[in-house]
Amino acid sequence: MTAAAFRAEVIAALLELAWEQWSQMGVSAAPPAHREERAADPEALLLFTLHIGRSDPRLFDEVLDWLALNAPLVSVQRLRNLCADHADRALVDAALDWTAGARRRQPPASRDRRARGDGALEPLFPGLPTPSGELDPAFSRHGFARQPVKASGKSQPPRLHDPISFAFRLRRLLGVGVRAEVMRTLLTIRAPRLSSAMITASAGFAQRNVREGLTQLHDAGVIDVVHVSDDRHYSVRPSEWAALLRLPTTPDLPFHYDWIPAYRALAQILRWLQDPGIDELSPYLRASRARTLVTDIEADLRYVGVPRGLYGARGADFWDEFTAIAQAAIRHARAID
Repeated sequence: MTAAAFRAEVIAALLELAWEQWSQMGVSAAPPAHREERAADPEALLLFTLHIGRSDPRLFDEVLDWLALNAPLVSVQRLRNLCADHADRALVDAALDWTAGARRRQPPASRDRRARGDGALEPLFPGLPTPSGELDPAFSRHGFARQPVKASGKSQPPRLHDPISFAFRLRRLLGVGVRAEVMRTLLTIRAPRLSSAMITASAGFAQRNVREGLTQLHDAGVIDVVHVSDDRHYSVRPSEWAALLRLPTTPDLPFHYDWIPAYRALAQILRWLQDPGIDELSPYLRASRARTLVTDIEADLRYVGVPRGLYGARGADFWDEFTAIAQAAIRHARAID
């Protein structure tokens, strides 16, 4: 498969993944045939969508419309914590800047805001003609050229009792902050107890904040702690929380999925494939660089269940193995057997 063909395949599949998730949380779109039983990670999904949405302006703008309506349910701090580099931060700050304007509020403080007086703006949607005329000021301030956003006004609040919206339901109960993310992790991971390191990885906050949240919840008597070696392990009584949340039985709690490493790996695959120089490389060099990418994201791939049996091919043959790895990661994220 050529790089161009595979790039088109990956973009199409990742757009389907984003639409499948957002359509079940209030974005105006037809929902998928099967209800998502895994709890979403709102900020990880939003960051991922800001990247893949650059290939689908309708998705990008419908999610902005959703954000303008549902901003109180989103953690700005957590969203910024998940940013890995300047590209992430620029997209996030542009979206937050626009949202603040749409809600008639002052934009949140950002160290990365940059007025580009030299006119050297990057097209937000590379697949569209370079925009001319009036540009959206919020995106221009962060280095992106696009026509002014026209919010559709079609978004709805998430249905809090749906499994996919479990994070939002806990935020309504516990507030938008670390305690809600700690409880989401403890309630959705089916394990007798979890280490503080595992909880921190899923919570998306600094270790110090997570430890503080865990201490507060333990002091309140709603989670238990045991000391194992040099670490603390925490547990929760799911039946009591199921009763509090008025769920018929404990199994009705939604399932956990490691969305942070999943979206991070998929976004890196996407950005690598969109490098304009990839198409010009020789088969051997393209495969070699694909192997470097896989090595860089191997920990995230393992986290989301991509099998270890891959990576055996040598030379130019690794390109086919790379496509199989990427396809497996997408299938896992979309819960496709």
